[in-house]
Amino acid sequence: MVRFGTKAETLSRLMPRLREAAVLPLVYFTVGEWKRESAAVRRKIRGCSWSDAPLVVRSSSLSEDGEGASSAGRYTSCLDVHTDQELTRAIDTVIASFGEPDGQDQVLVQPHLPDAIASGVCSSCEPSTGAPYRLVNWSEGADTTLVTAGQPGVRSWYFMPDEGSHSPVWYLVGLPRLAAELEYLLGEAPFEFEFAVRQDASLVLFQARPLAAPTMELSKSRHRAAVHQSQRKFRALLRDQPPAIGADMCLGVMPDWNPAEMIGLRPRPLALSLYRRLITDDTWAESRHRYGYRDVRGVPLLVDLSGLPYIDIRASFSSLMPQNMEEEAAHRLMRHYLERLRDRPHLHDKIEFDVVQSSYDFTLPRVAESWVAEGVLSGHQAMEFVDALHFLTARMMATDGPYRRDLRTAQQLALRPLEPGPGVSPQEHFRSLLSLCRREGALPFAGIARAAFTATRLVRSLVERGVMSAQEADALLGSADTVSNQLRRDFATGDREAFLRRYGHLRPGTYDILSPRYDESDGQYFDWSSPASAGPEEPVEFHMDAGRVRAVGQLLAEHGMPASAGDFLDFVRGSVAGREYAKLQYSRVVSEILTLARTIGERLGFTPADLSYVPVDALAACTGDRNRDHSRLAAAVARGRDAHEVTMSLHGPALLCGPEELVSFTGLDVEPNFVAHARVVAPVADVDAGDPLDGAIAMIPAADPGYDWIFTHNIAGLVTAFGGANSHMAIRALELGLPAVIGAGDIRFRQWLAADSLEIDTSNRLVRPAVPVRSRRSARPQEGAV
Repeated sequence: MVRFGTKAETLSRLMPRLREAAVLPLVYFTVGEWKRESAAVRRKIRGCSWSDAPLVVRSSSLSEDGEGASSAGRYTSCLDVHTDQELTRAIDTVIASFGEPDGQDQVLVQPHLPDAIASGVCSSCEPSTGAPYRLVNWSEGADTTLVTAGQPGVRSWYFMPDEGSHSPVWYLVGLPRLAAELEYLLGEAPFEFEFAVRQDASLVLFQARPLAAPTMELSKSRHRAAVHQSQRKFRALLRDQPPAIGADMCLGVMPDWNPAEMIGLRPRPLALSLYRRLITDDTWAESRHRYGYRDVRGVPLLVDLSGLPYIDIRASFSSLMPQNMEEEAAHRLMRHYLERLRDRPHLHDKIEFDVVQSSYDFTLPRVAESWVAEGVLSGHQAMEFVDALHFLTARMMATDGPYRRDLRTAQQLALRPLEPGPGVSPQEHFRSLLSLCRREGALPFAGIARAAFTATRLVRSLVERGVMSAQEADALLGSADTVSNQLRRDFATGDREAFLRRYGHLRPGTYDILSPRYDESDGQYFDWSSPASAGPEEPVEFHMDAGRVRAVGQLLAEHGMPASAGDFLDFVRGSVAGREYAKLQYSRVVSEILTLARTIGERLGFTPADLSYVPVDALAACTGDRNRDHSRLAAAVARGRDAHEVTMSLHGPALLCGPEELVSFTGLDVEPNFVAHARVVAPVADVDAGDPLDGAIAMIPAADPGYDWIFTHNIAGLVTAFGGANSHMAIRALELGLPAVIGAGDIRFRQWLAADSLEIDTSNRLVRPAVPVRSRRSARPQEGAV
């Protein structure tokens, strides 16, 4: 077995034994040798047959390839070195990048590789979990620092060894064999290597080093069995499942009721099962049916692949078809939607803005005309589709429509006490809260959210029609007096007790029993020493001049919408604010369910961590018989913990279109959502790690409203890993005029989190490290393999 040394020593040891890649000829020497006899070192280099070619001078520090940390990309490399003077300067520059070098630190000199078409880094296992996936990060060109420094333009490929992985591009076809050979030579302890690809697809090894990855406790055989089980489940879905349309299938983590934002990519069993019971099993479909969409009740929206939650995109698209659409037209439109998504996978988090037409807007007739021209629908079918969406959208806006009824239900829920009645056991109350939450919380919230999306789409179409500017549209949407505005104002008053009475139930992880409520740990979330600095904040005022009002009114009349310009503005503001209000009331009941679950469990000797592994149905089955309940919950905890251990080892693509992608997939080139029109340069603050927030760019994994407390601090900007253009945090940032990047994707998010500071320019859709050096701060790994 080849033993690791410094960069240069490891390459020297691998050079005579490697078959699947070449190692360029090299000379290396210590800092001490260079300081004592630099002329002799230069003569040694110039004595090599390859020294007339351009040279590369690289670091080979003792601290660079240690077992604890690789320091990849930390030290300087000098490329395209020709003359002796340039060589001397390059060596001095590399040594200077060591800081205070040890005399035994080394410098490595090799010929420049002239014909590289791509380069990157491959790890022998998934670095954040130790799971048995190779992870390749690569970019075009020969400069691997684009990857090690986390620069834009880097792509990712995950694949499992020995599973027939398919290379995403022709020139990486040899990488699996090289990774297997290096594992044979270096051993099974985690490692990573830097490589380049020549024009003939042959590989060149630049470096191999140990990787400080965690050890995965799960056996590889159990991991492989779970992957194969998930593949079988996917294949079983590839058939007609009426009332969903067609036999084609795609799954995603971000479309529709996106689990990536709401429960994370690897939720524990309680959070996953609670979300399914309250939302994705049937509430989602019932709500849409009530609003005039296709009846897909009986088809679950969420597919559980060994604990990885995916949205069934076929079910989602089917549920967004108007109710009375003829079957042939629905099937034709479904094929068009799926083809568009597959051709443009980066739109997976913008489904209803850029893929599906789910409500009427002022551009829809033109879109329908283009479909007829492309052969997507016949002229008659397109006309019927437009009319059907027009009908349900007008009904949604009506004063006696489903949106107004749902809003009244949410208002009634706000007045309902959640304490149990006399003589009601905790177990009975738990079941009644689940029923109440679904019926009077989740169902109206889902409907009002649908109305708010429709309003947003209508406003955006005013921009496309030239009636409003993008800035005016942002101002209109931001003028709604939402719960988030009210929370900030209420915090600024400094009345801690009143504030916690109203908002104390909120928690960053709405469905997570391990996420503390505001009223359980308010000091963790709020700085009560100077609450007035957070506000007070009044709603943004929005006024349209008389000419703009007439233009909106004329457009409404032209499209046969039964509303005046004033009615339209009221609908927009009311539905956007109503969605946040309905979610506040819904989350109040969800939070009470989790609090009661903890009470029931703790009386039986279980911790909240134990209970996080228990499916909600097991808790709902408790009867009050202590021995029986304890036995059943203990078994559920054991099963849940065991299942979640498997889940934590799994990785999958953000958009899953075939079972083969569970063993080999590339990360999507995510297009984040940029909010507000502003530029900021500020330090990075990892919110979950407790970094100071004032004056910083807050980094949070998901756009969950439970993070609203960050707005009581004077943050300079916001970045989320997950979340769509119409998510809570996008709207919140819009209200505040706060520069924000919503839904950056896991890969970019982790890269940006590792920086000391960022520059965000939302107008130019730009994010980059503000200081062009690699930070030494360690970013905590986030869930996901997007």
